[in-house]
Amino acid sequence: MVVRVWVVRDGRAVAETAEEWLSPRERAQAAEWAVDDRRETFMVSRALQRALGARHLGVSVERVGISRACAHCPDPGHGKPHFADAPELDYSVSHTRGLIVLAASTGTRVGVDVESGSREIEPAGMTRLLASEPELRALSSTATALEPQALFRLWARKEAVVKLTGHGILQVPFTALSVDGPTARLDSPPPGWPEEPVHVTDLPLGDGVFAALATTCADPEVTVTELRRVADLAL
Repeated sequence: MVVRVWVVRDGRAVAETAEEWLSPRERAQAAEWAVDDRRETFMVSRALQRALGARHLGVSVERVGISRACAHCPDPGHGKPHFADAPELDYSVSHTRGLIVLAASTGTRVGVDVESGSREIEPAGMTRLLASEPELRALSSTATALEPQALFRLWARKEAVVKLTGHGILQVPFTALSVDGPTARLDSPPPGWPEEPVHVTDLPLGDGVFAALATTCADPEVTVTELRRVADLAL
């Protein structure tokens, strides 16, 4: 199965070409952001999603309908995004500090996450919030906290898994989810959890960046394309 991954390294630069791809409501939402980098990230993320939908469906960007209805509760706005007219295309988007990543496939469910290793964390506290007991035993049999790099890797992997499934952290606490192997492990899966195994692979996006891709197929064929403009997204 093929999974396409598109990467934007500089959200600020790409934001200059993003506005034309947004809906009127998204333009209004972007204008509400007071912080420039968050506004730019929002614009690029939404523009990439609309470009993907337009290219896949062969329609103008104005005709792309994106639903964010949750598959696991009645909330209409916090679920995994999907195209109302293209249920066969599964996609996921993530961003950190100006870096935006979009993954999509018609052959497998997908979830993607990216974390910046430059952010400051308190390892002991993060370990308590993030690592499962099996992961603690496997990765740090004597230490009370995992090394920051191991924590960022686990963080990206777990976020990718729950982005694939559409579950929130209240439904799937990260300390109950193990991703230190090739597939995710969860002792008591909640309703709506995939029946097939969820496979997790790391995406090599450069030093200081921790990225992971979750799929419901093993060994996907992953292609990574870097974008300088939204219009360069091609299927």
